[in-house]
Amino acid sequence: MNPLTNSFYAGLFYTLAGCFGLIRHFLLEPRMPNYPRAPQWLLHVFFGFAAILIFAGLRFLCAWATGEGRSVPPGATGMGVLLAAALFVYKGSMLGNVLHQRYPAQVWTRLNRINTMVRCSRKA
Repeated sequence: MNPLTNSFYAGLFYTLAGCFGLIRHFLLEPRMPNYPRAPQWLLHVFFGFAAILIFAGLRFLCAWATGEGRSVPPGATGMGVLLAAALFVYKGSMLGNVLHQRYPAQVWTRLNRINTMVRCSRKA
């Protein structure tokens, strides 16, 4: 791929991963009623990492939009796109897990009952 295309994909993945991280940060706020409280330092880490990912993503998208993707600092390599895609999948799955945990208690009771019925028996 050419560096401009790499910059677009890296920017898109980093920006979306950062947005997923911010959403997860706000879902883990201590004032949410159905959650155990997340430590304050952990919330700061989530917010800071999300802000850095969004900044990096917007930097790559600006390089793509202005056509400066050929220069080394703003241009993304293939490995940069792979790292951005991995962070996107990781942050998306972590957000999905948090959203999954927000189900009401009766849904969890049913899911746990189904999981115990479906669980495979141990081999002797």
